[in-house]
Amino acid sequence: MARITLTDVTKSWGTTQVLKPMSLDIADGEFVAILGPSGCGKSTTLFLLAGLYAVTSGEIAFDGHTVNRVDARDRNVGVVFQSYALYPNLSVRDNIAFPLRFQNMNKAETARRVEEAADQAQIAQLLDRTPSQLSGGQQQRVALARALVKEPNILLLDEPLSNLDATLRIAMRAELKAIQKRFAMTTLLVTHDQVEAMTMADRIICMNEGGIVQIGTPDDLYRRPANLFVAGFIGSPPMNKLAAHGLDGQLKVEGQSLKLSRPVSGPVTFGVRPEDLRLGQGSFAARVTMVEPLGREVFYHLDTDLGPLHALEAGEHPRFANGEALKFGIPAENSLLF
Repeated sequence: MARITLTDVTKSWGTTQVLKPMSLDIADGEFVAILGPSGCGKSTTLFLLAGLYAVTSGEIAFDGHTVNRVDARDRNVGVVFQSYALYPNLSVRDNIAFPLRFQNMNKAETARRVEEAADQAQIAQLLDRTPSQLSGGQQQRVALARALVKEPNILLLDEPLSNLDATLRIAMRAELKAIQKRFAMTTLLVTHDQVEAMTMADRIICMNEGGIVQIGTPDDLYRRPANLFVAGFIGSPPMNKLAAHGLDGQLKVEGQSLKLSRPVSGPVTFGVRPEDLRLGQGSFAARVTMVEPLGREVFYHLDTDLGPLHALEAGEHPRFANGEALKFGIPAENSLLF
């Protein structure tokens, strides 16, 4: 496979810089997700790795060899695009075989590679159909098989599941992860969907406004966000955030005192995840303004002494009703200060 190294890589269109200096190291066989909102530079990064864009400055290296001037077709990367980009006039077989046309491969080896890739993507029975005869999920599998047929050192996935319905997206997440682990293939997934990133990747690169804001494991980004952007972007429902002030070892929010997870003075933002609020016990008062049963969980909207808060509890049936008064607590060990 391949190790990917970016050193001070930037990308500009004219005088507009869309990618700030970026340096990162992706290990051989690692599954990494680039996560961020639209326009943050994540797809630009993927296209630079694929060779579809040229870097403005900096260096991209695969296994220590600079590839800045290496053509896309010679980088031995497989790419699955968001739109799938299948040729409508070609059969599934010919769509999968298309990348091999540039490798001067004989027909027997081409056929073997196509059938093997189709087996891996579980579409061997669809080889004689055309894309118009396939469902969205089947088209996604064809695009994956086309990327795998080159036996690439690196697999690049650009929002590959965004066009699928929710049920199929869950199934394909598991299949993509299984294929990646089976072949120990260095893989980079670009997505705006935090669930995809959290469930599939070994590490997540969180980007915003053309730069990296945090790199870490899914648990790092969820439990130890580096800043308010990461804290608000990771997690559904999002983290509760309250304006607060630290003074003499106490944290004051709307005149109420909170325990501190660490000493702080001056203005701060206090954050706590909805699932970390302890409903029915504690020293703070609240009134339920809305209850949303979610099947396995219940989501509460609360009007509290500290301001509006959201709470999440496991369970099929709500413990509290609309308009009900209750007490709640905030464990200091699960709270964050920014």
